Amino acid sequence: MKRSASAQMALVILSAITLVTTASAQSQPEVVAPATRDVTPPGVTPGPTGSGPLVREPTPPRPPDPPRWRKFFLPETSDASTLHVDKRTIRISGVDAPAADAVCQRTDGSGWPCGRAALHAFRMFIGGRAVECYFPAFEEAVDITAPCRIGKTDLGLWLAQQGWVTPSDLATDDYREAAEDARCAERGLWRWTEQPTASCHRKMQGTVADVK
Repeated sequence: MKRSASAQMALVILSAITLVTTASAQSQPEVVAPATRDVTPPGVTPGPTGSGPLVREPTPPRPPDPPRWRKFFLPETSDASTLHVDKRTIRISGVDAPAADAVCQRTDGSGWPCGRAALHAFRMFIGGRAVECYFPAFEEAVDITAPCRIGKTDLGLWLAQQGWVTPSDLATDDYREAAEDARCAERGLWRWTEQPTASCHRKMQGTVADVK
């Protein structure tokens, strides 16, 4: 059964954000002296008295902010699915991109710089526009995996449709289907690389049948 994009996004946010945090000092309970005088108002039954010291529990920490879309301008890119903003590394969830120096093999045995081509296509698509990614606010987070977008365009889905990435373990069904379509059409990484398989032939035959 297909998972919806919203349900998968919730799963991604809960399971895919990797945080690197520093240990924080634990607050110790404060010991205060017991009351030395009775301040019970007239007509009110006084409370029980205690002989030992009173322990004031520390204030519980504030819960983290909920996830939301966070906007970044002019992020650096090191491969077709990795952004660098300030000291953070943000990996687009659901997809895996080749390393920038990766070389793919053509069907004739020669190599071509597919990693550099994928990175170039990604940079050209961003084109100086702001990128938004969806994750909670963690001050110490330096390595994050999250869904990202430009405007209404899902970057992970766009990369899969263009054939510049492969689906990761966190990929939605839409990502997997888009990546398979790109492979069958020999787009992106699959250009000059892989002949259509039996599954691609079945997919193309189904498309032709739908058109008829």
